[in-house]
Amino acid sequence: MSLRRWIGFPLGLMATLPLLSQTGGELLTKVDRLRHPWPAFSVEIEVKNAKASQRWKVTARDNGDARVEGLSEKEKGRAVLVLGEHMWLLLPGTKRPIKVTPQQRLLGPAAGGDIARTRFAEDYDVAEKAEELLDGSPCWRLALEAKRPSISFRKARLWVARDNSRPVKAEFFLPSGKLAKTAVFSPPEIQHGAAVLTRMDLSEPKGGTAELRFEHWAPAVADSKLFELPPVK
Repeated sequence: MSLRRWIGFPLGLMATLPLLSQTGGELLTKVDRLRHPWPAFSVEIEVKNAKASQRWKVTARDNGDARVEGLSEKEKGRAVLVLGEHMWLLLPGTKRPIKVTPQQRLLGPAAGGDIARTRFAEDYDVAEKAEELLDGSPCWRLALEAKRPSISFRKARLWVARDNSRPVKAEFFLPSGKLAKTAVFSPPEIQHGAAVLTRMDLSEPKGGTAELRFEHWAPAVADSKLFELPPVK
Protein backbone atom coordinates (compact mmCIF):
# COMPACT_ATOMS: atom_id res chain seq x y z
CA MET A 1 0.00 0.00 0.00
CA SER A 2 1.41 3.41 -0.97
CA LEU A 3 2.02 6.08 1.66
CA ARG A 4 -0.73 8.24 0.16
CA ARG A 5 -3.24 5.40 0.28
CA TRP A 6 -2.14 4.49 3.82
CA ILE A 7 -2.68 8.07 5.04
CA GLY A 8 -6.15 8.04 3.52
CA PHE A 9 -7.07 4.66 5.06
CA PRO A 10 -10.17 5.17 7.27
CA LEU A 11 -9.09 5.30 10.90
CA GLY A 12 -12.44 3.92 12.07
CA LEU A 13 -11.98 0.83 9.93
CA MET A 14 -8.44 0.37 11.26
CA ALA A 15 -9.82 0.35 14.81
CA THR A 16 -12.30 -2.40 14.01
CA LEU A 17 -9.80 -4.76 12.37
CA PRO A 18 -8.74 -6.50 15.63
CA LEU A 19 -12.41 -7.05 16.53
CA LEU A 20 -13.22 -8.48 13.10
CA SER A 21 -10.32 -10.91 13.31
CA GLN A 22 -11.35 -12.46 16.64
CA THR A 23 -12.12 -16.16 16.53
CA GLY A 24 -15.18 -17.65 18.19
CA GLY A 25 -12.98 -19.14 20.91
CA GLU A 26 -11.40 -15.76 21.65
CA LEU A 27 -14.85 -14.21 22.00
CA LEU A 28 -15.90 -16.90 24.49
CA THR A 29 -12.75 -16.24 26.55
CA LYS A 30 -13.56 -12.52 26.72
CA VAL A 31 -17.14 -13.25 27.75
CA ASP A 32 -15.94 -15.59 30.51
CA ARG A 33 -13.68 -12.89 32.00
CA LEU A 34 -16.78 -10.96 33.09
CA ARG A 35 -17.70 -13.89 35.37
CA HIS A 36 -14.10 -14.78 36.25
CA PRO A 37 -12.25 -11.44 36.30
CA TRP A 38 -9.45 -12.70 38.57
CA PRO A 39 -7.97 -16.16 39.16
CA ALA A 40 -9.59 -16.21 42.62
CA PHE A 41 -12.44 -13.92 43.67
CA SER A 42 -15.63 -13.44 45.64
CA VAL A 43 -18.97 -11.96 44.60
CA GLU A 44 -22.42 -11.64 46.16
CA ILE A 45 -25.42 -12.56 44.02
CA GLU A 46 -29.05 -11.66 44.64
CA VAL A 47 -31.55 -13.97 42.94
CA LYS A 48 -35.15 -12.79 42.85
CA ASN A 49 -38.48 -12.95 41.09
CA ALA A 50 -41.92 -11.58 41.85
CA LYS A 51 -42.47 -14.00 44.74
CA ALA A 52 -39.17 -14.40 46.56
CA SER A 53 -35.52 -13.45 46.77
CA GLN A 54 -32.30 -15.12 47.83
CA ARG A 55 -28.80 -13.87 48.46
CA TRP A 56 -25.63 -15.94 48.01
CA LYS A 57 -21.89 -15.43 48.26
CA VAL A 58 -19.66 -17.15 45.73
CA THR A 59 -15.99 -17.76 46.50
CA ALA A 60 -13.97 -19.18 43.59
CA ARG A 61 -10.37 -20.28 43.28
CA ASP A 62 -8.01 -20.39 40.34
CA ASN A 63 -8.81 -23.96 39.24
CA GLY A 64 -12.49 -23.14 38.76
CA ASP A 65 -13.79 -24.69 41.99
CA ALA A 66 -16.40 -22.61 43.78
CA ARG A 67 -18.21 -22.48 47.09
CA VAL A 68 -21.66 -20.86 47.25
CA GLU A 69 -22.95 -19.92 50.70
CA GLY A 70 -26.40 -18.69 51.62
CA LEU A 71 -26.61 -15.18 53.06
CA SER A 72 -30.37 -14.57 53.25
CA GLU A 73 -32.36 -15.83 56.22
CA LYS A 74 -33.84 -18.98 54.65
CA GLU A 75 -30.56 -19.92 52.97
CA LYS A 76 -28.18 -19.38 55.91
CA GLY A 77 -26.22 -22.50 56.63
CA ARG A 78 -26.77 -23.93 53.16
CA ALA A 79 -23.83 -24.23 50.80
CA VAL A 80 -23.12 -25.57 47.34
CA LEU A 81 -19.65 -26.88 46.59
CA VAL A 82 -18.45 -27.14 42.99
CA LEU A 83 -15.42 -29.37 42.53
CA GLY A 84 -14.51 -29.86 38.89
CA GLU A 85 -17.63 -31.11 37.12
CA HIS A 86 -19.26 -32.29 40.36
CA MET A 87 -21.62 -30.27 42.55
CA TRP A 88 -22.54 -31.00 46.15
CA LEU A 89 -25.25 -29.56 48.40
CA LEU A 90 -24.36 -29.09 52.07
CA LEU A 91 -27.35 -28.65 54.38
CA PRO A 92 -27.28 -27.37 57.97
CA GLY A 93 -27.50 -30.10 60.58
CA THR A 94 -26.24 -32.82 58.26
CA LYS A 95 -22.68 -33.95 57.60
CA ARG A 96 -23.38 -36.02 54.50
CA PRO A 97 -23.08 -33.98 51.28
CA ILE A 98 -25.79 -34.49 48.65
CA LYS A 99 -24.64 -34.77 45.06
CA VAL A 100 -26.69 -32.53 42.75
CA THR A 101 -26.50 -31.35 39.15
CA PRO A 102 -25.74 -27.81 37.95
CA GLN A 103 -29.43 -27.58 37.03
CA GLN A 104 -30.55 -27.95 40.65
CA ARG A 105 -33.03 -25.09 40.91
CA LEU A 106 -32.67 -22.24 43.37
CA LEU A 107 -35.49 -19.92 42.33
CA GLY A 108 -37.55 -20.12 39.14
CA PRO A 109 -35.26 -20.83 36.18
CA ALA A 110 -32.16 -19.87 38.19
CA ALA A 111 -30.05 -22.92 39.03
CA GLY A 112 -26.93 -23.60 41.04
CA GLY A 113 -24.80 -23.64 37.91
CA ASP A 114 -25.99 -20.15 36.96
CA ILE A 115 -24.45 -18.60 40.06
CA ALA A 116 -21.57 -21.00 40.73
CA ARG A 117 -20.02 -21.76 37.38
CA THR A 118 -20.48 -20.51 33.82
CA ARG A 119 -17.48 -20.98 31.54
CA PHE A 120 -18.40 -20.94 27.87
CA ALA A 121 -14.86 -21.44 26.58
CA GLU A 122 -14.29 -24.48 28.78
CA ASP A 123 -17.65 -26.13 28.12
CA TYR A 124 -18.40 -25.33 24.46
CA ASP A 125 -16.90 -25.38 20.99
CA VAL A 126 -18.00 -22.76 18.46
CA ALA A 127 -19.68 -24.59 15.59
CA GLU A 128 -20.62 -21.43 13.68
CA LYS A 129 -19.92 -17.71 13.87
CA ALA A 130 -22.16 -15.29 11.97
CA GLU A 131 -23.06 -11.60 11.94
CA GLU A 132 -26.55 -10.66 13.08
CA LEU A 133 -28.43 -7.60 14.26
CA LEU A 134 -29.99 -8.09 17.69
CA ASP A 135 -32.45 -5.34 18.60
CA GLY A 136 -30.72 -3.16 16.04
CA SER A 137 -27.19 -3.70 17.44
CA PRO A 138 -24.48 -5.49 15.42
CA CYS A 139 -23.56 -8.79 17.09
CA TRP A 140 -21.72 -12.00 16.50
CA ARG A 141 -24.07 -14.97 16.80
CA LEU A 142 -22.17 -18.04 18.00
CA ALA A 143 -23.64 -21.54 17.68
CA LEU A 144 -22.18 -23.60 20.51
CA GLU A 145 -21.85 -27.35 20.98
CA ALA A 146 -20.93 -28.96 24.30
CA LYS A 147 -17.46 -30.45 24.55
CA ARG A 148 -18.53 -33.21 26.95
CA PRO A 149 -21.66 -35.32 27.49
CA SER A 150 -21.76 -34.16 31.11
CA ILE A 151 -22.69 -30.59 30.07
CA SER A 152 -26.37 -30.05 30.89
CA PHE A 153 -27.21 -28.15 27.73
CA ARG A 154 -25.75 -29.84 24.67
CA LYS A 155 -26.29 -26.83 22.42
CA ALA A 156 -26.50 -23.09 22.97
CA ARG A 157 -26.53 -19.82 21.07
CA LEU A 158 -24.67 -16.75 22.27
CA TRP A 159 -24.89 -13.21 20.91
CA VAL A 160 -21.79 -11.06 21.53
CA ALA A 161 -21.64 -7.32 20.77
CA ARG A 162 -19.25 -6.63 17.91
CA ASP A 163 -18.01 -3.30 19.28
CA ASN A 164 -16.83 -4.48 22.71
CA SER A 165 -17.20 -8.29 22.84
CA ARG A 166 -19.68 -8.23 25.73
CA PRO A 167 -22.39 -10.90 25.98
CA VAL A 168 -25.86 -9.70 25.07
CA LYS A 169 -28.05 -12.80 25.03
CA ALA A 170 -27.77 -16.57 25.31
CA GLU A 171 -30.15 -19.44 24.61
CA PHE A 172 -29.70 -22.94 26.04
CA PHE A 173 -31.28 -26.05 24.55
CA LEU A 174 -32.28 -29.46 25.89
CA PRO A 175 -31.00 -32.64 24.19
CA SER A 176 -34.40 -32.81 22.44
CA GLY A 177 -33.65 -29.49 20.77
CA LYS A 178 -36.28 -27.57 22.75
CA LEU A 179 -35.36 -24.21 24.24
CA ALA A 180 -34.71 -24.61 27.98
CA LYS A 181 -34.00 -21.01 29.01
CA THR A 182 -32.79 -17.65 27.82
CA ALA A 183 -30.31 -15.32 29.51
CA VAL A 184 -30.10 -11.57 28.81
CA PHE A 185 -27.00 -9.75 30.08
CA SER A 186 -26.72 -6.14 31.20
CA PRO A 187 -23.64 -4.06 30.27
CA PRO A 188 -20.61 -4.73 32.50
CA GLU A 189 -19.17 -2.30 35.03
CA ILE A 190 -15.63 -1.66 36.27
CA GLN A 191 -14.91 -2.84 39.82
CA HIS A 192 -11.40 -3.00 41.28
CA GLY A 193 -10.03 -2.25 37.82
CA ALA A 194 -11.77 -5.15 36.05
CA ALA A 195 -14.90 -5.34 33.89
CA VAL A 196 -17.49 -7.53 35.64
CA LEU A 197 -21.03 -8.74 35.03
CA THR A 198 -23.67 -6.85 36.99
CA ARG A 199 -26.99 -8.42 35.99
CA MET A 200 -28.42 -11.42 34.17
CA ASP A 201 -32.14 -11.97 33.51
CA LEU A 202 -33.30 -15.55 33.02
CA SER A 203 -36.54 -16.73 31.47
CA GLU A 204 -37.98 -20.04 30.32
CA PRO A 205 -40.66 -20.83 27.72
CA LYS A 206 -43.28 -21.68 30.36
CA GLY A 207 -43.04 -18.16 31.76
CA GLY A 208 -40.71 -18.54 34.74
CA THR A 209 -38.30 -15.65 35.28
CA ALA A 210 -35.47 -14.74 37.64
CA GLU A 211 -33.19 -11.74 37.97
CA LEU A 212 -29.59 -12.18 39.11
CA ARG A 213 -27.66 -9.16 40.38
CA PHE A 214 -23.90 -9.45 40.91
CA GLU A 215 -22.45 -7.16 43.58
CA HIS A 216 -19.33 -6.60 45.70
CA TRP A 217 -16.90 -8.23 43.30
CA ALA A 218 -13.38 -8.50 44.73
CA PRO A 219 -10.18 -10.44 44.11
CA ALA A 220 -9.66 -12.88 46.96
CA VAL A 221 -7.33 -15.54 48.28
CA ALA A 222 -9.57 -18.54 48.87
CA ASP A 223 -8.94 -20.73 51.92
CA SER A 224 -8.47 -24.31 50.67
CA LYS A 225 -10.52 -25.60 53.61
CA LEU A 226 -13.63 -24.01 52.09
CA PHE A 227 -13.44 -26.53 49.25
CA GLU A 228 -13.14 -29.70 51.31
CA LEU A 229 -16.10 -32.06 51.49
CA PRO A 230 -16.94 -33.18 55.01
CA PRO A 231 -15.84 -36.78 55.64
CA VAL A 232 -18.60 -39.32 55.16
CA LYS A 233 -18.86 -41.68 58.14
